[in-house]
Amino acid sequence: MKRNRIVWTSIAGVILVAAVADAVRYLQPEAKPKQQVLPAATFPVSSATEIILVYNAYGGIYPSIADFINKEFFPASYPCNLCYITFGTFAMKDDWKTFLDSTGLKKKEMHKDYFNRNYLPTDFALPAILVSDGQRTQVLVSAQEVNGYKTLEQLKQAVAAKLTK
Repeated sequence: MKRNRIVWTSIAGVILVAAVADAVRYLQPEAKPKQQVLPAATFPVSSATEIILVYNAYGGIYPSIADFINKEFFPASYPCNLCYITFGTFAMKDDWKTFLDSTGLKKKEMHKDYFNRNYLPTDFALPAILVSDGQRTQVLVSAQEVNGYKTLEQLKQAVAAKLTK
């Protein structure tokens, strides 16, 4: 009886801490000014210093749990093909991580809530892969393209081809 109470109290504590962490994150003021995402080929990709992976999913504990359930049990309705292709059950696939490291670009990942707080336009189609040269950010792989790929290999080939142009 006492052991059950300890277990349930621990679970409640974890849920409470997660809720507070999510609330603090969502209540933070928006960054100003927002950076504009430019169309593809606005600046030479060779000048890019960072690759930005923007997922069509919300960040935080509760959205992550919902995403996990959706991805594992209802994959046909999962809204983020970038997550679906590049992540296993709990972490980024090693093959994708190795590929990103091989580009020589700094890697940045963000969820759509963070993206919308910091970039324009806020109705930007996601998921997407962007590149930045430190001052400007442009589309490398659009949502339409990302959603068209069925395998990690297809995505890697597309990103590699775009980075070498």
